[in-house]
Amino acid sequence: MIKEGTMKPIRFWSPYIAGISIGLVLVAMFYVAGRGLGASGAFSLMAGAGLHDLSPGYAGSLKYFSRYLDNPSPLLDWNVFMIIGVFIGALSGALFSRNFKVMFDKGAAVTTRTRLLMSLSGGVLIGFAARLARGCTSGVGLTGGAQLALAGWVFVGVMFLSGFLFAPLVRRYWS
Repeated sequence: MIKEGTMKPIRFWSPYIAGISIGLVLVAMFYVAGRGLGASGAFSLMAGAGLHDLSPGYAGSLKYFSRYLDNPSPLLDWNVFMIIGVFIGALSGALFSRNFKVMFDKGAAVTTRTRLLMSLSGGVLIGFAARLARGCTSGVGLTGGAQLALAGWVFVGVMFLSGFLFAPLVRRYWS
């Protein structure tokens, strides 16, 4: 693929190598941590720890956050370090492929502010939905699918179907 306005090709990782790598990381997680991948718990844990710092009595009274605060150092949880590792790994991949550039992907009809608000809104909604479903796409889709759990395969199918059906509604913003 050629980048717009230049003759420099954009280098992407092979989807086969990326898929095999994710599978190997998942197997390693089962072996090392005794559980699969899942990221939404780390964000709940960080939110609970932050709320506890702001208002310890209130955070402890909330049943949802109290389970994250049993540990004297909740931010030393393996899941928080996994999120940090995902960020470092993604940044390393972009830097090594020489594709790193700070930018906001958006269509001509969308301002940067609108794009940031849409991204933040979508992130908050999917985070909330992940906690309602008791798992995120990595937890339910990758780990559940790897364990051949029916719920994992149904989730992935519905996720792709929803994306396919919803894409025409937002396509006009990207034209």
